[in-house]
Amino acid sequence: MENRWGLEGRSGILTGAASGIGRAAALLLGENGARLALVDLNEEGLRETEKSIRRRGGAEVRIFVGDAADEEMVQRVVSETVSSFGGVDFLVNAAGILRRTPFLELDPEEWDQVLRVNLRGPFLFCREVVPLMVRQGKGAIVNVSSLAGKTVSLMGGAHYTTSKHGLVGLSRHLAQELVSYGIRVNAFCPGATLTPLLENAASREEMEELASRIPRGRLATPEEQAEVIAFLVSDASANIIGAAIDSNGGSLMV
Repeated sequence: MENRWGLEGRSGILTGAASGIGRAAALLLGENGARLALVDLNEEGLRETEKSIRRRGGAEVRIFVGDAADEEMVQRVVSETVSSFGGVDFLVNAAGILRRTPFLELDPEEWDQVLRVNLRGPFLFCREVVPLMVRQGKGAIVNVSSLAGKTVSLMGGAHYTTSKHGLVGLSRHLAQELVSYGIRVNAFCPGATLTPLLENAASREEMEELASRIPRGRLATPEEQAEVIAFLVSDASANIIGAAIDSNGGSLMV
């Protein structure tokens, strides 16, 4: 097992691990020796991720099936992760949902649902993990936003765009507050990526059109995006703090 990112012996929590970028990141981090607590509502997908990590010779894995935006669930995940692994060296908030409802048709319930998953969940996990990292004197947090967190989403609605902008803002603010404690916080802003999230939201024709607007000429793969996450939780990015890192194939919108 190759350990390019120096993560052997480190422990982390990763949400949204059942599919897409979250799953690819879990596989890569596990292959690189990290002990992982994986969170997702999709039990079947989560167990498949766990099995894949074990088949590849990854380190210890714990899975938590539940809502990453539920306060009691978040507290249980962090508490049991500390009991199992002794601490939390990194946190990756990759859970997210995409809705395309036009603003004129958008109701408050759907608005709240998207912001709950995409923004409240990362806030809750940060709130639980940060005190641990302060006591440790170190830690890395990666909040998976989107290119839409810097511009406007062509594929998602106003609530999706707003939640992703909020996640960038949260990351930048926490970075300033926490850097003196040895904690690095960054946002990751992937462009259009071939994930179930996108496939479920767009038709084949829309995805082809989206790919045609990317200078590189194609959608990114989850595995390519996972490499950026591994970089951001590793010591290789020690001087990157409060950034919103793009991985977009040259595209300026998503």
